[in-house]
Amino acid sequence: MSDGRSQTMTFRDYWRVIIRRKWAIVIPIVATVAAAVGLSFAQDEVYVGEARMLIQSRPGESLFGNDVVDTDKKRNIANEIEVLEGGIVRDQLIETLGLTERPPSVTGTSHADTDVISVTVRSSDADTAAALANAYVEAYAKVKQKQAVEGLTEAAAELRAKVSELQDQIDDANARLESEPDVDSTLLDEQLRKLIDTQAPFISRLDQVQVDMALTSGSTQLIAPAVAPSDPSEPKPERNAAIAVIAGLLLGLGLAFVIDHFDDSISVPADLEKAGLGVPLLAVVPMASPPDSRPIAMSRPGDTAVAAYKAMGTNIEFVALEQHTKVIEVTSALPDDGKSTTATNLAVVLAQAGSRVVLVDADLRTPQLDKTFSLSAPAGLDSGLADILAGANVDSAGSAVVDGLTVITSGTVPGNPGELLSGDGMRLLIEALKHRFDYVIIDTSATLPVSDAVAIARHVDGVLVVSRAGRTSVSHLRGTIGHFERVAAPVIGIVLNGASTRSARRYGLEYVDQHAKVLPIAATATSPSR
Repeated sequence: MSDGRSQTMTFRDYWRVIIRRKWAIVIPIVATVAAAVGLSFAQDEVYVGEARMLIQSRPGESLFGNDVVDTDKKRNIANEIEVLEGGIVRDQLIETLGLTERPPSVTGTSHADTDVISVTVRSSDADTAAALANAYVEAYAKVKQKQAVEGLTEAAAELRAKVSELQDQIDDANARLESEPDVDSTLLDEQLRKLIDTQAPFISRLDQVQVDMALTSGSTQLIAPAVAPSDPSEPKPERNAAIAVIAGLLLGLGLAFVIDHFDDSISVPADLEKAGLGVPLLAVVPMASPPDSRPIAMSRPGDTAVAAYKAMGTNIEFVALEQHTKVIEVTSALPDDGKSTTATNLAVVLAQAGSRVVLVDADLRTPQLDKTFSLSAPAGLDSGLADILAGANVDSAGSAVVDGLTVITSGTVPGNPGELLSGDGMRLLIEALKHRFDYVIIDTSATLPVSDAVAIARHVDGVLVVSRAGRTSVSHLRGTIGHFERVAAPVIGIVLNGASTRSARRYGLEYVDQHAKVLPIAATATSPSR
């Protein structure tokens, strides 16, 4: 959750993000795996034929280089692979096999510190893949043989030319000896002997080249012929699924943390701590449905949720003793965050603890209390809040719903609720109720859409703000608390409503005990949201 402040995240924080955003992680994993498996089954089977050949030096490669050989083995093998994968070998294959269509391409792979090259061919047919791999080796051998013969032929031609040139000089020397009796024969015999000695090595090399031309078979030896593979190399659904799981997990984790960074909604109590709002957490209330419309504290008094609401009531009593808080306004940032549910259950548990409590429905825009307590129209409307503020007798207002709890409904909903609630009549009513009851609980409209709650807050002792997990954002809470700070209305606590049961159970007593020392007891409740 991003709240505008730099936070150092611990391992526990990362784990909470993963748990909270688990669907952002699960969905990419499922999507990538489904796509990978689907594409695997839709893909045609591919077989790989592999043959191995040994590259050897050609005879006569160093006829005129004093047997100097290039010792860069890696470069030589790389050159041979380029020849293998080139067009000249493919053309030789087409010629040898009499093909009319372009054959599958060949791939050469070297083996470290050896002169062995693996020749692989991919095909949809296993026999074809093996046959083509062997045929490529044969075609490569033929190409290399042709290159060897061509090289020897060129060398032989050069040798013949040199032998012929020297022979011409020898013939000229013999002719002079025969035709010129006066010439110095000793000098000519010496020149003739040198010419014959020079010609002899060339004749010897020419004879060797001619032998090599007769014996050469290229520079390639097939050492491991390809055999038809029994299983296809592709597709591999299991492998692809495993890779997809890893890719989906990485994508999901990234997505989860990006969402969490930009999402400033309150989901767990830790989010409130990071937000640094300066207001204690009073209760963590997970979602649950009571058996009827009444507050769960009335409809299921033995439920564990009731004990949690009683714990929250104890917190309120503690605050009341310390800060003389009797009039408590219950509101929220936005509608449907659970403020009415919190107000009704708080009023019930305080009354059950022996306090005299009056619960006032000051939400004149969307009143709820008459429906919650199933109050009749005469009792709920003729003497409701709007009627009292319009001049009705406050002494006859309200309906007793349980021992110690009186409910004042909204009454006749006026056309100008904001003006009615901001008038002096509301202040006088609150003063009158304070003398008759131990606690005055006021359920008001949501704070951000309208100003009704802020108008009433000027006459109360404390404000209880209800937030809905996953919906109320930090900015919503900051804005709400800021409205009350501007009118000097103290916010006594926050209720996190609609949280997961896990969050409520985990962060109930422990969280408030450790992080909200203002309150002696934390509360974890189970309640619906209104």
